[in-house]
Amino acid sequence: MQPNLFPFGTVLGNPYLFNGDLSEGLDSSRIFFLVPFLLFQGGGMDLSKVGEKILSSVRSARSLGLLPSTSDRPEVPPRAAAAAAVAHALAGLPPHQRFNLSSSSEELRSIYGIGIRSQGQVVELEEDFYEEDFDPVRHILEHIPSDENDLTFFEKQAALRLAQLDKVAERLSHHVMEHHEVMVKGMNLVRELEKDLKIANVICMNGRRHLNSSVNEVSRDLIVNSNSKKKQALLDVLPILNELCHALNMQAALESLVEEGDYCKAFQVLSEYLQLLDSFSELSAIQEMSHGVEVWLEKTLQKLDSLLLGVCQEFKQEGYITVVDAYALIGDVSGLAEKIQSFFMQEVLSETQTVLKNIVQEFLFFHPFPFPSSIGTCYTQKFRMISG
Repeated sequence: MQPNLFPFGTVLGNPYLFNGDLSEGLDSSRIFFLVPFLLFQGGGMDLSKVGEKILSSVRSARSLGLLPSTSDRPEVPPRAAAAAAVAHALAGLPPHQRFNLSSSSEELRSIYGIGIRSQGQVVELEEDFYEEDFDPVRHILEHIPSDENDLTFFEKQAALRLAQLDKVAERLSHHVMEHHEVMVKGMNLVRELEKDLKIANVICMNGRRHLNSSVNEVSRDLIVNSNSKKKQALLDVLPILNELCHALNMQAALESLVEEGDYCKAFQVLSEYLQLLDSFSELSAIQEMSHGVEVWLEKTLQKLDSLLLGVCQEFKQEGYITVVDAYALIGDVSGLAEKIQSFFMQEVLSETQTVLKNIVQEFLFFHPFPFPSSIGTCYTQKFRMISG
């Protein structure tokens, strides 16, 4: 973990780096311009001399006035500033150049200053310095003893903090060097992952577009399918409606044929009508029409019997043929014979009674004679019964 004593993420985050505070110190764009320039100067990477170039560039910048001159404050170890600057610069190198660096190479050792000089025993930083929201300046100011306010005390404290900074920088250098290849491989994997994510994003966008197109197409197909089903249902109902319409026409024809007295034709139409009704017997409308056929048949038979009775009363060949053909179509020949016998017997009896009545009335009118009261009463009752 990196302490917050002097933030190493940016070289100029510490007011003591490069011997100046933030208000009058180094402009951040200058050093970060110099480091990549030095790294790529000459078209290659001579990393064995990168650290020395940075140090010389710092000295040249001070001599030209780009950096503030050395003050009375203790100077930050150049290796720490150079290592932090180079670490920041390495993070911006292309992958093929970072892969050329080995964690055990002398270039990295010379850059980070590992093994250059040995440190003495330095007091470790307090644990508070490693906390994320820790304010080191405030901490130092709050812990200044009230009786220690001379320059020597502050110089010792500055030297101690700088030594601690150098120690932390050395540890950071070791850590970066040990994990340099892993970091480069990880960054390469991250870059490949980013590329794969971009490709996946394009694939997802294309898939989403295809899905939307498919949804729209399926919606249209569903509408067409629904309309097709409705059309097919209507087409299936259409023959039934045509048959029902034909049945209604046949029903009207039955009524008209009976009114015209064409019973043979009516019973022929009735046969076809009943077959048509039987093919759609599950429909409620057909059931009502079947009930209407029964009523029609009853009325038609009554009219046919009336015609037969008229034939029996006064024989007409045309009427007789009509009745016989009608009963033949019905298939009730025996019933026709019984009705003819019954109607003729009824007509004979009626005619006989009429003739006898006329004879008796005529005889009584032309031959009146006295009868005993009992005999007269008996003949009067019989006459009334006959005359009915």
